[in-house]
Amino acid sequence: MKMCDYMQKINYSIQDINNTLRTIKNFESKNVIYLIVLVDWIKESVNKITSSINPEVLKHFNFSKEQILNEYDAFFTAIRSFAVAHPLSTDRHAKFKLDGNYICVDIRDNWGILGFKGKNFYFTLNKNGLEEKLDKSSDFYLYCYSDKDDNMKFFRIIGCQYCDIIDAARLYITKLYELNDYLAKQKKAKYII
Repeated sequence: MKMCDYMQKINYSIQDINNTLRTIKNFESKNVIYLIVLVDWIKESVNKITSSINPEVLKHFNFSKEQILNEYDAFFTAIRSFAVAHPLSTDRHAKFKLDGNYICVDIRDNWGILGFKGKNFYFTLNKNGLEEKLDKSSDFYLYCYSDKDDNMKFFRIIGCQYCDIIDAARLYITKLYELNDYLAKQKKAKYII
């Protein structure tokens, strides 16, 4: 029954993502937060499904895109932490330079006209980390302060793309499809814990 509940949670989350993306032309910061939460629900459901299966049965299961999933998973965990879960104290994502220095204070649809010069004020966040450049075609921007660099005197702008968040969801779902194909070849009585 729990596995069916997890599948239902994924189904509803996918529907909500699609509905949100259809109306995304009218930017609202709550949509960014909502999309992140929906993808997190998908991620958690896939992980719960996997943990519900006998590890002995899973020992031969290899997701074909595990390496790229790990990259997106690290990115997604970092952006979720920084924008939604711990915006004032994200400090466990050193690869993404989210190590306690930056504090996220707002989500906006434009990068503003702050007029700062230099690379220390504009960034892009993606699965490769925090890059010291601003992509002015980003879908949304995280407005931040730096606690260590200038004692929170100046904004930092971090551009982000919806597709990076949605690609993480696609990978979690693809893993679920591959897991389903793998389990279809197993005996059902053996794979439930």
